[in-house]
Amino acid sequence: MIKEELLSYIKEGRKEDFLKKVLSILPPSDDVSISLGKMGLYEYVIDRNGFSLIQTAEDEYLPYLSSNEKRIEFRQIPKTLIEKMDYVKVLEQLKSILEQFGGRDKKYSSLAKEVGELIEALRN
Repeated sequence: MIKEELLSYIKEGRKEDFLKKVLSILPPSDDVSISLGKMGLYEYVIDRNGFSLIQTAEDEYLPYLSSNEKRIEFRQIPKTLIEKMDYVKVLEQLKSILEQFGGRDKKYSSLAKEVGELIEALRN
């Protein structure tokens, strides 16, 4: 069961393994990602392809934002961000994504339910 595996990673403080497991259960879509946090102009996210660094900037003369994505390794994420990482926030984002895909495939509905149970267990 996903719930037990994720819980064991949380209890043991194995953040890299926790995030890699989360990656493995994300739906096969390039349109979803989970934010780990922001530091300055940079946002660190995970998606089905791994870890990314996204730099967002507001263009000086145009009224829109531009962004650049760079693939990174887990070890390139700042330690302070990893130390502050909130498991529940990551799991809430995962649950929301799984619920969105639950209408297309029932396995995502059951995964969302398991993740929801884990969130409740962590809050209590």
